[in-house]
Amino acid sequence: MARIFSIAFYVIYTVLEVLKYALIIRAVMSWFVSPFNRFYRILQRLTEPMIAPFRPLSMRIAGGRLPIDLSPLFAFFALYLLQSLVTFAQNIVFRAMYF
Repeated sequence: MARIFSIAFYVIYTVLEVLKYALIIRAVMSWFVSPFNRFYRILQRLTEPMIAPFRPLSMRIAGGRLPIDLSPLFAFFALYLLQSLVTFAQNIVFRAMYF
């Protein structure tokens, strides 16, 4: 049973880590690569559902007058928070199983 939980937590943590890297790569590519680039379009399809909920928050900051979109940064922090919650849940589950 512990092995199944261990694998599940590892998979969830790894997927969140990959998504964080995808956000970083998309943000950097948006400065240097054409929006019609095939790899950029794939990253855009993958990351847009995570970024879209943070766009209104990004626009509210400074009245939408910032020259960059902060929504990828907010999505990155949300993924980081989710990773922390997964680690915390993993610790709780394993302590309950072994103590």
